[in-house]
Amino acid sequence: MKPSSLRRSLSLIALLVAFMGQSGFALAGTSGNIAGTVRDAKTGAPLAGVHLQISSASQAIETTTDAHGHFVVFALQPDDYTLTAEKAGYDARALSGYPVFADQTQQYDLQLNPAPTTSG
Repeated sequence: MKPSSLRRSLSLIALLVAFMGQSGFALAGTSGNIAGTVRDAKTGAPLAGVHLQISSASQAIETTTDAHGHFVVFALQPDDYTLTAEKAGYDARALSGYPVFADQTQQYDLQLNPAPTTSG
């Protein structure tokens, strides 16, 4: 075998080994994400500090909205989720049937109604 052919063959083998070492390079992910914004149903203003529970048969995660009413939850197993949102001064809300798919971020925005005030 000529030295240039041997060098070329070794280079190809080295490239093949390098690509095979990148195990995550060609494999699809197995989890998905949920992101969204929670707003006041009457004013449309974003709500900070809303406690969210995101649950399914496979797992449950809790998070809180940021100062702009945004939330993001990463690494959820593909499944149908129930989103429960609670904040003082607002009616709690639970919504079911929110799917999560592998390698995707689902956008789910919520609105909370102000709790009725009682005078007395």
